[in-house]
Amino acid sequence: MRRALFVLIAALLGAGIALAALDAAAQHGEPAAQTTSIDPTSPEARRADIAFFRERFMAADRSYSAAARAEAEQRLAQIETQVAAMSQAYFELELARIVALADNGHTAYFPGPRSRRYNRVADFRLAPFGEDFYVLRASPRHADLLGALLVAIDGRSAAEVRNVARTLGGGTSGWRDRNAAYFMESPEQMHALGLIRSQQGATYRFRLANGRTVARRFTPEPANPERIRANAERWFYPELLPEEGQNWRALLTPEQAPWSLQAPRERFRMRDAPEIDAFVIEMRQNVSAEDMDIAEFMFESLEAARASGRRNIVLDMRVNGGGDLNNTRAWVRRLPRAVPGRVFVLTSPWTFSAAISTVGYLKQSAPDRVVIVGEHVGDRLDFHAEGDVITLPHSGGAILYATERHDYRTGCRGIENCHGSVVRNPIAVDSLAPDIEAPWTIEAYRAGRDPAMEAVAAAMR
Repeated sequence: MRRALFVLIAALLGAGIALAALDAAAQHGEPAAQTTSIDPTSPEARRADIAFFRERFMAADRSYSAAARAEAEQRLAQIETQVAAMSQAYFELELARIVALADNGHTAYFPGPRSRRYNRVADFRLAPFGEDFYVLRASPRHADLLGALLVAIDGRSAAEVRNVARTLGGGTSGWRDRNAAYFMESPEQMHALGLIRSQQGATYRFRLANGRTVARRFTPEPANPERIRANAERWFYPELLPEEGQNWRALLTPEQAPWSLQAPRERFRMRDAPEIDAFVIEMRQNVSAEDMDIAEFMFESLEAARASGRRNIVLDMRVNGGGDLNNTRAWVRRLPRAVPGRVFVLTSPWTFSAAISTVGYLKQSAPDRVVIVGEHVGDRLDFHAEGDVITLPHSGGAILYATERHDYRTGCRGIENCHGSVVRNPIAVDSLAPDIEAPWTIEAYRAGRDPAMEAVAAAMR
C-alpha cells in the first residue's frame, strides 16, 4: 500500500509551468546577455525594446481586459514618441506599469533584476507587515533601525510611496507589496517617478520600537549586478545569507525565531507538535528542491502524520510561492484521511500560484474539516498563469507573460482558455479567505512568536 501510494504520487507529477522556478530564475538570476553593442539607453535601443515588447509580450499575454489592453497600447505608443526625453529608469518603470495594467499577479516585470541596474540604499532592508513596512535588516552602524516603522521618504508618507510602488505590479495589494521595497530603497527609481528630489540620496524617517522618530539621510550604492539576490520574503528569516557576512544585522537571531522561520534553505519540513496534538508539515515550494524530491517528501510526511497518532495536521503554506499544481493534488486529497481531527492550513500573501491551487484542492476535499488560518492568499480565485519569461534585448528587463486562465470559483466550467489541469481536475470553492485571521505583526515577530500557530492552539482549547 505504501509503495503503491508513492508510485501514484510520483506518476501524478505534472509538467505545468512552475512559477516558483520561473520567478527564481528571473528574480535572482541575470537576464540573458545583450545580443548587440548598441547603447541600451539610446533611442534606437529603446525603440527596439518596445518592438520586442509588443511582439513577444503583448501578443502573447492573455490576462489583460479589453480596456486595460487599450490603455496599455496607448501608453506604449506614448513612450515610443518620447524615448529620447526620459531617463532609463523611467523607461523601465513605465514598461513595468504597462505590464501591471493587466492586474494579474503572474503577469510581471520582475523588479529583482531591474533593481540591480539602479542604485539602492545599502544600510537597511524593508519588509511588509500588513500595510506597513519595517526594517528587518540593517548595517551595523544603523542597527538601531531594526524593527523600525518606515514613516516617510523625503517628506512623502510611506503610504504614498507604497501606493506608487503598487503600480509596478499586478494582483492583490499584498502580493504587490512583496516587491515594493526594491522601489522604496532606490532613490534613482523613486526620483524617476517624481516622488523625491534627487536620485543621489533621500531622507528616510522611521519610528523606532521605543516610539522615538528619527530621520536619516542615505546615499545609495550605485547599480551593482552582483548585489545580493533576495527579496522581502528572505528577510523574514533571521538567518543571514552567506553573502551578507558581517555587513548586516537581523532583527532576530535564528535562535529567537519561531520554528516556521528557521532553516530557510530547507524547502520541506515536518515535526511532531504534541503540545497541540498535531503533526506539522511545512511546504515552501511546489516543486522538488535540490536536496529533496517533492514526491518522496509527500510520501514520508503522510506516513509520519499517520504514525504520529496525533489528532490534527497543520500544513504551513505561508511562504510557498508555487511551482506545479499537479505535484500536490493527490497528496492533499489524502491528507485529511491521515488524522481523525482537523487539518489547519496556514496561508499568507506569500502563498501564491500552485500553492493557492493546493490549498483549494485541500479545502475542496474536506470542507468541514479544513480550517484556513492566517492571512488572505496572494491572488484572487480567478487569474491567469502559465506562460514564459522574455528578456528585453537591450535594457535587459525580464517579463513574465500569462496565457491560461485559472478559475477556482467555478472550476473553469464553461470558460474558454482555462488551464488543462484545472479543467480535468476542477477546483470550485466559494472562498479561500481565512476562517481564523492571524496575520504576522511586527510585535509578534519581534517577540519570536508565530501568530498562526498560536491561533491553531487557541482553536483546539
